[in-house]
Amino acid sequence: MQYELLKYLRCPITKTELRFELIREFEKKYLDVSISEICNGLLFSETGFVFPVIDGIPRMLIESFYDYSDFLKAHLPTYQQTKLSIETNYKDLLNHCAAKNRKTKESFELEWSLLNINKNDKIWHEDISTLLRVFTEETDRNIEDFEGKEIIDIGCGHGVITSKIGEISKLAIGVELSRSIENTYKNNQCRKAWYVQSDLQFLPFEDSTFDLLYCSGVIHHTNNAELSFLLIESVIKHNGRICLWLYHPQKDKLHNIFLLLRKFTKRVPVKSAFVLLSIFVFPLSYLIKRFKRKNAPNYREEMIDLLDQFTPEYRFEIPHVLAETWLKQKKYANIKITTVNKFGFSIVGDRE
Repeated sequence: MQYELLKYLRCPITKTELRFELIREFEKKYLDVSISEICNGLLFSETGFVFPVIDGIPRMLIESFYDYSDFLKAHLPTYQQTKLSIETNYKDLLNHCAAKNRKTKESFELEWSLLNINKNDKIWHEDISTLLRVFTEETDRNIEDFEGKEIIDIGCGHGVITSKIGEISKLAIGVELSRSIENTYKNNQCRKAWYVQSDLQFLPFEDSTFDLLYCSGVIHHTNNAELSFLLIESVIKHNGRICLWLYHPQKDKLHNIFLLLRKFTKRVPVKSAFVLLSIFVFPLSYLIKRFKRKNAPNYREEMIDLLDQFTPEYRFEIPHVLAETWLKQKKYANIKITTVNKFGFSIVGDRE
């Protein structure tokens, strides 16, 4: 975690500034420079919450006090008193966040652990070298338009796109719910790409902070897609842009069969679902794609597709007109569907 990120971070509950306490630094190497960064530390909120920085990543989840209790016990002398205080004042909020995020965190941590960048795995059937083109098409902008811009990539997952965005902008901050962000940060070679573990419904940033909000394939995996949109859009500056990629409904018999199967797989433990998919679904889907397509996905890419479809607890499909309505109700201008494929679509709008 670079020290400069501290000036952007806020309490995810109150949006107030945080007090930082350093535990340990380290040197992180990027392509063009080596930077002294925060390895471990503590971020104190006026609410009483303490958010740890572990292995270079600020852990800004509401439930971080539970997820990283061993670290906090070791480094926070007042751990027991602090735990009692926040459980007394925020018990319902803690339980709500822990419950709604548990399965989603497990699902996407497993999903992105399969991606192997070193073996040139594709990301959603796209070569890594083409990701900037995908980004500019979805946002309906040219590469030069991002110079000097501050950009947030919400639900960054593998983090590769965040890193690519950082190469063409002032900075790019990737936000991810799951621990897949650990490999993301470790593998990142762009010094202008920063990463935060956070719940998008409780973003640790002030309103009107970013020139562009990019959120590709994410809010439809939350408990309420429209609520998630309303909770993230406030961090966009006036005259800034939002870009969402969303699943849309499909008129396809096989897809409808998969949706029926999802009713079962989303309820079983993620690792059990992985085993079931590997035995009963993967062989057929993999062979069909290998037979039909020259550039069919490899094993890892196909399993990522299957995990994304079958294991998240939440998976909604949003009609184009509904997404347009969300943006219109918040007074966005220049609303436009920018890309459409079999699975979903991108929509942009400018915040006035």
